[in-house]
Amino acid sequence: MKTTKIFQTLTFCLLICLCACNDKDVPNGSDNVNTTFSLSFLKETNQGAVLKDVYATIEGSEILVSTPFISKPQLIATFETNAKTVLVDGKEQKSSVTINDFSSPVTYKVISERGKEREYTVTVSYSGLPVVIIDTPDKKTIPSKHEDWLEKTTITILNPDGSEDYSGITSIRGRGNSTWNFPKKPYALKLDEKSEILGMPKHKRWVLLANWLDRTLLRNRVANQIAYSTSMAWNPHGEFVDVVLNGEHVGNYYLCEQIKVDKNRVNISELDEDATEGEAITGGYLMELDVNYDETYKFESNMFQLPYMFKDPDEVNESQFAYMQNYINSMEASISDDEELAADKFMEYMDLDSFIDWWIVHELVGNGEPKHPKSVYMHKDKSGKLFAGPIWDFDWGTFRNKTGFRVKEALYYSRLFQNSTFVARVKERWSSLKPEFEKIPAFIDDEAEKIKHSEEMNHLMWPITKVVNEDESLSFEDAIQRMKDRFEVRFSWLDNEISKM
Repeated sequence: MKTTKIFQTLTFCLLICLCACNDKDVPNGSDNVNTTFSLSFLKETNQGAVLKDVYATIEGSEILVSTPFISKPQLIATFETNAKTVLVDGKEQKSSVTINDFSSPVTYKVISERGKEREYTVTVSYSGLPVVIIDTPDKKTIPSKHEDWLEKTTITILNPDGSEDYSGITSIRGRGNSTWNFPKKPYALKLDEKSEILGMPKHKRWVLLANWLDRTLLRNRVANQIAYSTSMAWNPHGEFVDVVLNGEHVGNYYLCEQIKVDKNRVNISELDEDATEGEAITGGYLMELDVNYDETYKFESNMFQLPYMFKDPDEVNESQFAYMQNYINSMEASISDDEELAADKFMEYMDLDSFIDWWIVHELVGNGEPKHPKSVYMHKDKSGKLFAGPIWDFDWGTFRNKTGFRVKEALYYSRLFQNSTFVARVKERWSSLKPEFEKIPAFIDDEAEKIKHSEEMNHLMWPITKVVNEDESLSFEDAIQRMKDRFEVRFSWLDNEISKM
């Protein structure tokens, strides 16, 4: 299998820090100068703890092993030496037999035939996360989102216990607008076959979010968790992974579902491409509102001049285009007209709870991007109303020390908050959802614990050089604490403000 070939050929070099050897009473010409010692952690002798053989040749006395292929700290080292005895804390070591706890540095004392000693301290950094191994044909560079997919790319996903979660063929290319220009690149995947990934339902389309701007790496994950407790039917699920691209460990990524129309995702009817009238033309539509305005089929709404784009399907006929454009413009007319707004006419067009819950999620984390707007999704099923969501893109500018409402004036909300029915329902929804929101700080702690080792390696690879979230210079632990603090302050403020509406 290709996976076996990968295991045989991929090795991870160790980051070696050279420093003076801790020799004891070593005269010139001593045999200690020629003492050899090499160390490795092999999958065969570390079942469930090592996902792929990790080798090292020691060239100094301080060795840092930084690899995604180790998942647990209790490890059996395989070593070769011409020394007489090898000790750890006074206990004799047997190669491929003795187990040690590498959750803290382990010092090997190597004693030569003549009784001379030398010490080697081994520090292991590992993540304990699933590993995604991607190999492009001939190690070709991955193209941007505006170029053709790079096909015939192999992908293997290993669980933390070393078992294989998935192996197959995918097409790959870059994704994102501003994020594609950052040092750490995000990617889109299109599998050859619909497949279940890391327990998430079958689909071809997946995304690897780089989260380069996010010191916590958790902003998207936490926003999705908040959204799961609301009335929005589906929001992207994901798992944190370490990615190895063409033999190189490239850091921590959030492997998540791409927003698509599907029974396992945005569960609305697929629009018949030939539909031109009747019920068939009424859905389903997945729309994106974004000032990048870079889809082929798009229009600007009449009253609010909002940039609507057809996201799925990405091609529509003239009748379908006109239907959706007229629907949005009719909805906006009902919101703009004072009498129709007072008479709740807009509720014939939009699902009230989804628009309220969508607003709450964005206010709770302080996401102001809908003001542009950017990354705003709405969908409409056959014969149904317009629903807000799913949510997307929370790595920029969230969980900051911002006061005041962030999106109360964005999109249609400035008018909707002038409607008494809407305001009353906002207060009801907030009251019912509060108990779930109160669980978020504990959730942040749990997720931070899961990724802390991966984050450490990731931050060494990808230091943040752009200041947008105001936590870039903090340690991971301090950034997590700041995130919780900002959330709790925002939660209390929003609770008070909604009660006064």
